[in-house]
Amino acid sequence: MVWQPIPAGDPLSTSPFLVLHFPVDVKQLSEAGKAYDWPRPLRCPGCGSSRLWGHGYAGRYFEGFCLPLWVKRYRCPECRAVHTLRPDAFLRALRYPAELIVSALRGKIAGRGWLRSLSRQAQQSWLRILRRFCSGADTRWALSLDDLGRFCRSRLLSMSEQCAPLLL
Repeated sequence: MVWQPIPAGDPLSTSPFLVLHFPVDVKQLSEAGKAYDWPRPLRCPGCGSSRLWGHGYAGRYFEGFCLPLWVKRYRCPECRAVHTLRPDAFLRALRYPAELIVSALRGKIAGRGWLRSLSRQAQQSWLRILRRFCSGADTRWALSLDDLGRFCRSRLLSMSEQCAPLLL
């Protein structure tokens, strides 16, 4: 089989399954680095193939750690997708724990101010992300807890069941 580049408009680039969430002790991950014993997915979430290959590591930043943590990647030779494993306490593409983000956005939607223990700019960026996610909704600027729930479910699509309380 000859390798061919994936076309720019390929739906794999927007697949929610490119990031796989697993229960991981982030402190142990920071101490072990690349030696951390990541669980191996049995099948490719995209195509169902059982031929996943180790594809090295990628550095990802998580709040509370000044250096990037090494997360494991797997590549599927069938659909050519690269799946990155990620600790399940963190939403996809965000470096703060999911519970903290949900707590801050719940408070803001309910009319309370921002959490004082976090930077206002980080919390405002989460609100902008939520508004962008809801931009197709009927009420563009009046956000509700239902909007927050839909947003979290979209970010948690591939997460394990240990995060069910975050689904609101």
